Amino acid sequence: MTQAPLETRITSEQLLDATRAVIAGGGSSNMRNLGVTTPLVLDRSAGCRLWDVEGNELIDVNMGYGPHLFGYADPDVLGVVAQQLRLGAITGIPHRLDHQAGELIAATVPTIEQVRFANSGTEAITSALRLARHLTGRSGVVTFEGHYHGWSETVLRKMAITSNGEDPQGAVPGAPGMIPSALSHTFQLPWNDVAALERLFTEHGTEIAAVILEPICGNAGVVQPLPGFVKQIAELTARHGALLVFDEVITGYRVALGGAQELLGVRPDLTILSKVMGGGFPVAAFGGSKEILAPLARNEAFHAGVFAGNHAAMAAVVAMVSKLSRDPSVYDTLNVLSSYLEQRLAAAFADAGRHVRITRAGSVMSIALLTGPQKTESDYDAAVPLIDFTAHRRFQILCQEAGVYFHPNPLEPWFLSTAHTPDVLDAVVDAVQKSLVRL
Repeated sequence: MTQAPLETRITSEQLLDATRAVIAGGGSSNMRNLGVTTPLVLDRSAGCRLWDVEGNELIDVNMGYGPHLFGYADPDVLGVVAQQLRLGAITGIPHRLDHQAGELIAATVPTIEQVRFANSGTEAITSALRLARHLTGRSGVVTFEGHYHGWSETVLRKMAITSNGEDPQGAVPGAPGMIPSALSHTFQLPWNDVAALERLFTEHGTEIAAVILEPICGNAGVVQPLPGFVKQIAELTARHGALLVFDEVITGYRVALGGAQELLGVRPDLTILSKVMGGGFPVAAFGGSKEILAPLARNEAFHAGVFAGNHAAMAAVVAMVSKLSRDPSVYDTLNVLSSYLEQRLAAAFADAGRHVRITRAGSVMSIALLTGPQKTESDYDAAVPLIDFTAHRRFQILCQEAGVYFHPNPLEPWFLSTAHTPDVLDAVVDAVQKSLVRL
């Protein structure tokens, strides 16, 4: 990479300091700001690689928190979006792309007949839960520990363990400044504990509008549901007249063409999509049957947004979902690559004598340094107390110095793309091995 003239060169630290003077914290997301343990300001990206303003090259296994299934700057997506921008990125009036994008989603996601588009997962989830409350005439929403459903007032709560199933309304607000009563209609339960959910429905079933979950938990590391657990949730919600909402912001178009619901064989009432669907462009959607979305069609329920369904984003959706539909074998390819990395990493940590938790769902992987051996594989509450957050943060810094970037929070997953070839993955493992020696 050609370096800039000496007089125009600037370090990441200098530019980050200047940015912090005009942008609070240096970036427009708390999670993004927390992800910069040492100054890192980017200049460009391509494939699975990043280049900072100093010209340093990094292999990225965070991939923008997951959207870039085909790597950064995928020409098949960028070309379609660029063509649409030349025609005008229209907002406010229906466009032929609306039909194309909606039709592609309905053809690929098992439970979706109709959708509404939004700009982010938080927006889509907020509208979906409001729709569920309208349809049921109830206000209660059930969430699970470790699952993240955006930062709206009624579902943002601390990610740490806050209940044991005996106090399902023990959810703690997840941010200062939240309205104290914002979570008064939110129940929180342990993941993979069907008995706790059965007790809750027995005691509060007539209050519950919806149960929302990540069908494969990806915000507390990767925590798979126990066999049959999600099916039991579906049976309980149907029996008690509540709606089942799958938050597939992470898993949608990531673990399979039809998302986690295809893999699990469970049909939710509402599905939330984002990330991979837009290939890196800001877009989300919520959808379900025509019957479920009928109140929106009749303008009885409310959802809006000037940029919701803007046609730059719709072009990205059409390009991305079309590409996936043409060759769904990409998921087999990603699974082989991810399995290869998982096995090599497990061997590297074992050789270094380090306790680690490695879990995976397709191309979504969780790596967390532990203080001791984990006794159970599936329980969220059994894994988190063992995570050595301090050591893991130091490990991330060392890996970054060795040329590999991932988020320093071990609860944030790694995401692989088709650009992560075996040679690239070998380089990742080499950097991990060197970092473990230094650690």
